[in-house]
Amino acid sequence: MKTYRNHRCSRKHRTTKTFMQCAYPRAEWVVGEGKYAVLAWCSVLTVTLWSNREAAFAALAEIDNLACGGRCTRRHDIVRIELEETS
Repeated sequence: MKTYRNHRCSRKHRTTKTFMQCAYPRAEWVVGEGKYAVLAWCSVLTVTLWSNREAAFAALAEIDNLACGGRCTRRHDIVRIELEETS
């Protein structure tokens, strides 16, 4: 599984949602909460966040099996997000 720790930004993001919104500003939407992200790179990028690995893998399996929409190209990823500690 890929791990995202930073991207081309000097900000210290407080939530995984703001991190992903900043890392992928052209994403159609970023929803949920948690350190696991399912990315669907089909016609437009969509991101769902999950609090645990099992839920993220279940969501990935669902879109892999059922497709994520009419223009699904089956380009789906799962990543773990590790934010920098803020003091």
